[in-house]
Amino acid sequence: MRGGDRQIDRYNRLSEHLKRRYGARVHRLVIDAGFTCPNRQKDGPCIFCDPTGSGFNTLHGLSIREQVLKQKEWASKKYGATKFIAYFQAFTNTYAPIDTLRERYSQALVDESIVQLAVSTRPDCVPEEVLVLLDEFKTRVDVSLELGLQTINSKTLRILNRGHGVAEFVDAVLRAKEHGFEIVVHVIVDLPWDELEDVVDTAKTLSYLNVDGVKIHSLYVVEESPLGNMFREGKFQPVSLESFLDRIVAFLEHLSPSIVIHRLISDPPKVGTLFARWGLSKSQLLNMIEAELERRNTFQGAKFKPARGGQVNPA
Repeated sequence: MRGGDRQIDRYNRLSEHLKRRYGARVHRLVIDAGFTCPNRQKDGPCIFCDPTGSGFNTLHGLSIREQVLKQKEWASKKYGATKFIAYFQAFTNTYAPIDTLRERYSQALVDESIVQLAVSTRPDCVPEEVLVLLDEFKTRVDVSLELGLQTINSKTLRILNRGHGVAEFVDAVLRAKEHGFEIVVHVIVDLPWDELEDVVDTAKTLSYLNVDGVKIHSLYVVEESPLGNMFREGKFQPVSLESFLDRIVAFLEHLSPSIVIHRLISDPPKVGTLFARWGLSKSQLLNMIEAELERRNTFQGAKFKPARGGQVNPA
């Protein structure tokens, strides 16, 4: 899609959204705060989860403050970033006593260059007292809550051993929005137990809930995970690259254009990965997605229809 000589994006990119919002280059600082996950203490982890709780890019062994300061220095030199998001990434970052959460969140706010506190968690780990705690930080920084959903298909959620259903997710979103937090949702569009219609239904549900952002993940398989065992034993096969492209295009087409796309594909661990991105590099797969959008002459929201009587927030 072009306007004059200027390329117009076919989806609502996070980088552009942050530049408009903060007026500068913003970089995300990933933090491992030493939390765990309730699933791991009960029936085992989600089948795709690696031993670090998706925190393989964090600086293990350092204090929260040290993690933030080291990453700030690196991102400033490499990217020229001047503003930062303190992103609590690994495991379930609301699964601890309130005083512990308050202390660890506070450690990340090292100076005024931290403009946002982003907390990643599970939909069933957002009690009201956590939301009240996060309210305390709104006077200092913007606050966003990242919720792992993956799919709207309840049967697939059970296969993934998520430990929660769709109802818990909807409840968490609605209660968090009452507090005015930005809501970002994680989804995996190429789950082999889902069909294309499940991907479309997920996009529609997120749109009708009026979430603020989406992180789209491509499924990858790591060695030390239940999914890794299933992969080695031939109990499932990843969907084809062609099917993935169909699904991600359909997801974007049915997603409200106001929702910010935080990512389109996954960044798997560099070591111990059995399957990821069909053997393609991140840039190769991103280029294929964008080429497919252009080939079909389509874009985010092309097939989105607001709920009856509903409104779409501006991007």
